[in-house]
Amino acid sequence: MPVKFNINKAIQLFNQSGGNTKFDKSLSQVLNFMQNDDNVSNKKEASYFLATAKTESDYSLQRWESDYLCGEKGVPYNGKPCQKALNYYRSSNGKANYYSKGVDSTGVPYFGRGLIQLTHNYNYDKYGKLIGVNLLEDGDKALIPENSYKVASAYLNRKTFKYVNKGDLTQARKSVNGGTKGVADTNREYERWLNIFNNPQVKFKSLFWTRKKRILFSGILLVSLGVGGFFIYKGLKK
Repeated sequence: MPVKFNINKAIQLFNQSGGNTKFDKSLSQVLNFMQNDDNVSNKKEASYFLATAKTESDYSLQRWESDYLCGEKGVPYNGKPCQKALNYYRSSNGKANYYSKGVDSTGVPYFGRGLIQLTHNYNYDKYGKLIGVNLLEDGDKALIPENSYKVASAYLNRKTFKYVNKGDLTQARKSVNGGTKGVADTNREYERWLNIFNNPQVKFKSLFWTRKKRILFSGILLVSLGVGGFFIYKGLKK
């Protein structure tokens, strides 16, 4: 079920609590996307979603791995990343040689992109299919804000929220990072957002009527009306 809350008040409390980001406009976008997201159903999930976004991309929907090598962080590239970044993806100084694991139709490997830094061809394939976008063919589509959000939502819903709801934040972090790198920062940001959403002024609430439930209910209602109409028609013909 989706969630609803006062975005302006949440951002105000975020700033007052010492929260910070260079990408304040992107954070606002994320909070707006979240209010129409059936994958986020409670305060814990919403808080961990945002905490992960902080750790992975500083809330930027358009961050890409090693963007700092090409200049300012979070600035979209034109065509391909700069040569320094491409060299980094090919080397073993950072992670394994991304080029050895395949490239998209533009000849660029599947390096980290988007809100939670989607990485590797199999993840681009899997989560692209889940959101209905061919990310395997064109990895840069993962940097489109709506796609970036949807990938993060689909990933966390499938891999992470089950641990968050159990209170196992260490395993939750492992489900994203593969290890515990950044776990302390993520947990601190999680507590920040949980406190924000627990503030009565934010008016956080979970909604029962998700988009999927509305569609399902409408379908059942139409079928029921159709069946009822059929029997009424049959009764009138007798």
